Amino acid sequence: MTLHRSALFAAAFAIASLMAQAAQSAELAASKPAAVVFICEHGISKSLVAAMLFNRIAEQRGLAVRAVSRAVSPQTVASNVPAGLMQNLDLDGFPVKDFRPQAVTPSETSGAARVVVIGYDGNVGAIGTAAAEHWDDVPAASLEYDGAKQKITSHIETLLRQLDAGR
Repeated sequence: MTLHRSALFAAAFAIASLMAQAAQSAELAASKPAAVVFICEHGISKSLVAAMLFNRIAEQRGLAVRAVSRAVSPQTVASNVPAGLMQNLDLDGFPVKDFRPQAVTPSETSGAARVVVIGYDGNVGAIGTAAAEHWDDVPAASLEYDGAKQKITSHIETLLRQLDAGR
């Protein structure tokens, strides 16, 4: 009988441990911020400015959503941020000297709260079946930083209202 009780105790302990692990995993998943994926051709200009601005605004408002900047594909990823843009971003408090652009992946787009393609009208294969919105009115951030920043900020305000409303 003692052996039977020991086996029952061990089984109950194992089940309780598994349940605690599942609860902890669910809690971690719930605390992980939703993602917005900004995509531009090279992953170093419009999408980078958008991600930096979005993250700052979301953090200031205490929102649990964050953004990443991505390139359209591995073939289009640029090697670094243009010097003039890097300087403008740095002056705005966005140090990006260590930023390394990456191509968007299907797992990023499928798990995103929102996917935004900025200034690119070609095919973005990694989007797959994920819904994406397009911001085609943003000027080149490396050439017209202030204009790009203004237009992107306007889009971000609309996007945040939509996310807040559950759309």
